[in-house]
Amino acid sequence: MRKQAIAILLIIAIFVMGVAISARAQKNDMDHMEMGHHQEMTKPSLHLETAMEISHGKEIYAMSCVYCHGVTGRGDGAAAIFIGPYSHPRPNDFTSRVFKFRSTQSGQLPLLTDLMRTIREGIPGIMPSFRNMNEGGIRAVARYLQEAFIQRPLPDQSTIKYVEHVGPYTYSVESVQRGMALYREMDCAACHGQNGKGTREPLTDNRGMTIQPIDLTRTETFGNGSSHEDIYRTLMTGLDGTPMPSYGDFFIGQEDRAWDVVHYILSLREK
Repeated sequence: MRKQAIAILLIIAIFVMGVAISARAQKNDMDHMEMGHHQEMTKPSLHLETAMEISHGKEIYAMSCVYCHGVTGRGDGAAAIFIGPYSHPRPNDFTSRVFKFRSTQSGQLPLLTDLMRTIREGIPGIMPSFRNMNEGGIRAVARYLQEAFIQRPLPDQSTIKYVEHVGPYTYSVESVQRGMALYREMDCAACHGQNGKGTREPLTDNRGMTIQPIDLTRTETFGNGSSHEDIYRTLMTGLDGTPMPSYGDFFIGQEDRAWDVVHYILSLREK
């Protein structure tokens, strides 16, 4: 028994040492990149205040994000393999310019506020919330992600139509019943099952990794948020990089009906 205990301790020590060495190597890589990023951020086209904000975001990224998302933002940080070694999710590859959590149409880049929302709120069970940072720090990280990895202008506003949660489409028994009918018409059960608990059909994400449909009875696991507005946004935008499509076209001219589906999904919550 004693030999087994010693062997286990040695394995743990080697594992911790490996992660520490990998993390140190990534930190060194970021230091080597410093001059290049500094030159980029001090171009005449960038206002000094913006350059300082991006530089601040880079510092926060190096302390809090690099171990999962990696030096180059490809989702290959030292700890990434332990999040989803063989299946979805893995830390996002920002350079792919594919983002699940957006308030823009499918295939579009997110708003800066979308990036900030994900940083602030985190992703339940996967990515921690950084809401303890002030809004300035959250915005700085989002600006750094855009400048260093996305390297494209972000949209200024959403083109998704949002209708107020009022009138006959507020939460009611009648609304839930209409939502149930729409759930069937939209064939949501093909992935999420008749009872919302998900099917065992093999699905893959854009990286070819196995992905399980969300169990709609457990709203605490909804990565894009579980409020009425969050679920409405997910229906309208879809989750790019996953099999979850946008239903924006389905509701064109009848966007208020999407609230019925939202209410039905919320009615499935485990009591």
